[in-house]
Amino acid sequence: MNMFKKLVSLTLCVFVALGAVACGSAPASGPEPSPSASGSTSESQATSEVEGEKDENGMYPDQAWEQLTAQYEAPVAITLWVPNSATSTMGAGIQMLADEFNAQQEKEHPGKNITVTVEYQDKSSTLNEKLQAAILSGNNPVISAVGVSSVPLYASKAVDLRTVFTYEALKAQNQGMLQYSMYGGKFVVNPYFPSASNILVVNRTLMDEKGVDVPTAQSILDDPEASGWTWKAFHDAAKTATDAAAGVYGFATNSLDPIGMMYQQGGSLYNEDVTEIAFEGDDRFAKGLEFWRSLVTDGCMIDPNSRANHGTIIVSEFYEQKVGMIYTTSSNLASFSKEAAANGYELEALPFPKQTQFFTNQGGSGFIILDNKPQEEIEAAAEFLRWMNLPENNAKMCAMSGYLPLTEEAMEQPELQEVYETAPMLKTAAQFMQFGIPSPQGKAKAACDKAVNDYAKLIWSEPEMSIEEIVSQVTEKVKFEIEANQ
Repeated sequence: MNMFKKLVSLTLCVFVALGAVACGSAPASGPEPSPSASGSTSESQATSEVEGEKDENGMYPDQAWEQLTAQYEAPVAITLWVPNSATSTMGAGIQMLADEFNAQQEKEHPGKNITVTVEYQDKSSTLNEKLQAAILSGNNPVISAVGVSSVPLYASKAVDLRTVFTYEALKAQNQGMLQYSMYGGKFVVNPYFPSASNILVVNRTLMDEKGVDVPTAQSILDDPEASGWTWKAFHDAAKTATDAAAGVYGFATNSLDPIGMMYQQGGSLYNEDVTEIAFEGDDRFAKGLEFWRSLVTDGCMIDPNSRANHGTIIVSEFYEQKVGMIYTTSSNLASFSKEAAANGYELEALPFPKQTQFFTNQGGSGFIILDNKPQEEIEAAAEFLRWMNLPENNAKMCAMSGYLPLTEEAMEQPELQEVYETAPMLKTAAQFMQFGIPSPQGKAKAACDKAVNDYAKLIWSEPEMSIEEIVSQVTEKVKFEIEANQ
């Protein structure tokens, strides 16, 4: 860890200590008051000690929180940071909505309106570095997008978003998208840019021609417990569809999914706050690696390490109907649908198969509001975030970017209905988010996830290495990352 990262980590731990939350822990207590820029607690942000039963995402349905509300006593200018560029789909969508919000504010509150300025930070890693440094100096924006795995870095300085949204409003969101939202007893991040990462796209036309029986998405949604879409069924389907002599393979991917392979077996990689390894001594981790390795050794797919630019090549091969099933993200579904329509074959989106349960992982990023800015800026950010979450506005963003909608009401908006007519898999991907569950969260998570993903690929890059040795190396590396990132 370099000196800058150590300084950031130490300072954020001090922030956490001052907020009465133990550094590196995720206590199951209720939301705490968020200090204003002067260090005092505003009446609108104060909450009482929370008691009672929590719901599946760690929130308390019997608790009412005061809502942050703009006073409109004077004009307020706020800045929003987002990754990517102004010309990216995400950047263009955010700017479109910010312009609409600003125009509405000027019309409804002339001379006392809120103005949002969007600033683009190129990529998520750049935004993370700049935002952490800006927090230390107090030059951060009041509202920012952050990656879902980065939530613990900002939790101690984030406004509890239950002072922005009521429990009912949060409950109306797709609950599977709230995997990373709760941390340290706070609702930290609103998952505004979610993408489902473990989606299978199936060329049903090709699979039918090969005589392979693949379930429909609707059959899985109707009765997931009864579904026979298991690892074995998937393996058999991929094997049957493969005709290596003709250059056709049943499955293609650029990587494996260690997080998903544990949840699909009812397990997990880490404990709740990512301070301990949960897979150590759990044979489900080895079984998962054996399954992913067998897809190559049994000839169901081409080894991702066997050629350069494999990830790009398999997309082209899928378009050419040389791949029956491909592992991809929801952001690709619109382009896949367009290609299939142009070439006359039928596609279907499916969740990755289960062992004991289906699981859909939510990637992407979301919005946080930081509490070290003047109260009027915090209140203005709350108004903007609530406005962004309105079904019609969320639908516009999703239609433009391919991200998944937050609520069922957003899915029913005309903008998204038009998209779903030409790319129905996007709607299916959103429905599969019901299989999402809250994720372990901790300062070490991002580093541990990278270590697991990198070292698990040894199943293909080192075909002679035993699964036991690979498990040992993954375990050793993850333990190092946990210790280094507390």
